[in-house]
Amino acid sequence: MLRFSVVLCVFFLGFFLKSAAQEHRLCGQEALHKLHPEWRHDNPQRKAFDDFLADFQVPEQTASTIKIPVVVHVLHSPSETYGNLSNITDEQIRSQIEVLNEDFGKIFGTRGYNLDPVGANTEIEFCLATRDPAGNASTGIIRLPYAGSSNFQLSADRAMKDLSRWPVNRYLNIWVVKSIQSGILGYAYLPEVLANDAERPFIDGVVMGAFYFGSRDKQAVGQNFYLSNTFAYGRTATHEVGHYLNLKHTWGDGGCEIDDGVDDTPLCSGQYFGCPPSPARPVQCGFNRMVENYMDYSDDACFNIFTLGQKNRMRAALQFYPFRASLVSLGNVVSTGCSDSGGVISFADTIVKILGDSQVVRVGSFFQESFRIRVLNQFGGGFNNEDVRWQVVSQPFGAGLTLDTIIRTSAGGFATLDTRLPKFPGRYVFRASANTFKTPNFVNFTIDALAETKAYPNPFKEEIVLALGLPFVSKVHLSVTDLQGKVVLAFSTDAKEAVALNMAGYPDNFYLVTVTSPLITDFFKIIKIQP
Repeated sequence: MLRFSVVLCVFFLGFFLKSAAQEHRLCGQEALHKLHPEWRHDNPQRKAFDDFLADFQVPEQTASTIKIPVVVHVLHSPSETYGNLSNITDEQIRSQIEVLNEDFGKIFGTRGYNLDPVGANTEIEFCLATRDPAGNASTGIIRLPYAGSSNFQLSADRAMKDLSRWPVNRYLNIWVVKSIQSGILGYAYLPEVLANDAERPFIDGVVMGAFYFGSRDKQAVGQNFYLSNTFAYGRTATHEVGHYLNLKHTWGDGGCEIDDGVDDTPLCSGQYFGCPPSPARPVQCGFNRMVENYMDYSDDACFNIFTLGQKNRMRAALQFYPFRASLVSLGNVVSTGCSDSGGVISFADTIVKILGDSQVVRVGSFFQESFRIRVLNQFGGGFNNEDVRWQVVSQPFGAGLTLDTIIRTSAGGFATLDTRLPKFPGRYVFRASANTFKTPNFVNFTIDALAETKAYPNPFKEEIVLALGLPFVSKVHLSVTDLQGKVVLAFSTDAKEAVALNMAGYPDNFYLVTVTSPLITDFFKIIKIQP
């Protein structure tokens, strides 16, 4: 539910609104913590998880620009027409995506640029999706009249999102309403508190007030932007997306003795409002406060930095949490229309567009995994009634999948392959061949099927059972590493379906289990707690 796992960012006007009182950001987290002590920073299990994530390093091969597909749902007041108040224009929405890319990319010549030695280009980009979940063309912007748009109540969070939602594991969903109760600017969910929440597929994402979504900097002559004065440069969304990627407030929601889990953001004692006189910084907790950090509560005009430590924490979250990792998988970025070439793979005069789901699926020993790959044959402009030949060109030894079929393209040149993988993990390569004499006239699709390894009970006290689901292998090797990367347990076994680990006597902590077989390598986290 919302009350368990949301970061709320709130601002209030002064006592006399007409007297030009300064707008301030204030936060409702402490009120939530009083209601739900399990979400507090000093909760031992949450602290242990924070420590684990801080030590979770992103492999070098992933340290390149990654893209997150975005869909914006404008739930405007029913009486407001396009461009009027909460029914904000496409241009205002696109200005916000520009700001996200400038801030996360530390783009020179923009408000997001800084000269701080720890200032980071996070190498995270955002793209308004050009393909909807079914593969159809889209602007990435959805509009719906919504009676609850004004003074939106947090208790209606799930009901509002049920009106318009794209799969949260494929798109960053941003819902824009006219205003939120108590003057809240926006809120977002931390993945660490959604990881085991059954509501996650229905509520994950960011909610924004329309008055704070977009940038006055991008407003051209004649365009109508509905924006605040103080929070007019799109930094509220930057802040909230930081939360979405697992960043906390710089003061750790606690004060000098509480850290935010990032080494290069100085300790500070609480929220900071406004902008300090340039170039002075206030001194708190023995440090010069980083008031420019997007995760503070300064005004939009003086925000300009994510640190290298924050970059690592965000990118670790994108890899560690499966429902974040799926956003940036190659297959998803291409299928949502966010690849560098707009989702188009070109060879000679034949162009094929991938419009399928993620290229990584999971298969277990008791079921087969269905999947879909949709291609657009654009040779000659996108013919109808042309043939596309589908074949399987390689698969794991013993899988036994047969496929050699002709699918005729439908309106617009689309050909869709629907099939199922055998209950056999490994790498499958499929080929779509266009009906043309040009060479090459095909494109390959790689599907990595991971073993559906499960652990129970998890957390555990002394013994944990791993359901391997590998009925066809001869031997499996398991290794268990601690937070420092030290191997604490390693052995090989002939077990195919399940194996029990007895870790009585090992310290209570998070561990990473790696399962290696001749077919595939899989890994997952286990948690040992006191008996």
